[in-house]
Amino acid sequence: MNNRKVAAGAALLLAGTVALTGCGRGEGGEGTPVGFSAGFLDSPFNSGMVKAVEGQANAEGSGLSMLPATDAQSDPGKQITDVNTLLSQGVEGLVMFPTDSDAIIPAIEAANAKGVPVITVDIAGNGGDIYMNIRADNVAMGRSVCEKLGELTGGSGRVLEIHGDLGTTSGFDRNAGFTECMGERFPGIEVVSRDAKWKTDQAVDVAQTVLSTQDFDAVFLASDSVMLTGVMNVMRDINKLAPTGSAGHLPLVTIDGTPGALQAVRDGYVDAVVSQPVDLYGKYAVSYLQDALAGKEYQTGPTDHDSVIVDYKGNLADMLPAPVVTADNVDDTTLWGNQA
Repeated sequence: MNNRKVAAGAALLLAGTVALTGCGRGEGGEGTPVGFSAGFLDSPFNSGMVKAVEGQANAEGSGLSMLPATDAQSDPGKQITDVNTLLSQGVEGLVMFPTDSDAIIPAIEAANAKGVPVITVDIAGNGGDIYMNIRADNVAMGRSVCEKLGELTGGSGRVLEIHGDLGTTSGFDRNAGFTECMGERFPGIEVVSRDAKWKTDQAVDVAQTVLSTQDFDAVFLASDSVMLTGVMNVMRDINKLAPTGSAGHLPLVTIDGTPGALQAVRDGYVDAVVSQPVDLYGKYAVSYLQDALAGKEYQTGPTDHDSVIVDYKGNLADMLPAPVVTADNVDDTTLWGNQA
């Protein structure tokens, strides 16, 4: 695969590069200069992911020095500019959190042209040579939500799904896993899907418009980090927010696992959360970046950390596990939302 050649080239580049001065020194001090291009940093989940990656990269002994993360503010064009700026500063490895899986391709190709290995986290790129995509299995997360809502509704009724941008791998895969599972396992459930584009204001608008005019038996939010607070406020305003076990409780299941979402599980307003492994995103983003710079190669198959590496659109993807959180295990200290 071409991305293996990129990794090998990057290792040779690393061996022959004279230490840079000025640029290329992050908070970690002396080390191989690397960068992080974030598509957007407007939620606790994204901020937590950046903190996890930067913390791992700049930890003593990592051998890396990460510049402060750039923020494209959901603008694909700005993210390409951000990546080109990082490349001009001499970074020798890149972690990317794309704002758009297709629009990020020119940025990935720009890094490829310079022999700079690319790691993507959470949202994958749909092209270019990527050393490793690090993600939870978003299709499986969508299925987990489907199964939980099927249980909560008894397999019948109407469910409102407020999903993320289907132009991103995460938005597309969560929606696909959820809708396919619903069709196969719970034909008695009618799903009403609305797009919120990973935007808080759009999720609030959808909730206000749809929940105030139609009756539902459950709600699925594709990102509690982006959507939960606003949607719960709408539900409270229209008298559709009540804790589990009380009259008028509307089952609610989310994905991400922020501290706020876990507290909402404790309070009974959220029935279940599929928790993304944010801490592991940081750990393995840095680990794979180190491996890429060293020229190590990977193949598809099981890993030594309870995940599976698969082929995803011509590049490798490490699909990390994402546990389902309920009142029974919400206080688990290994959940990232309990570590924030």
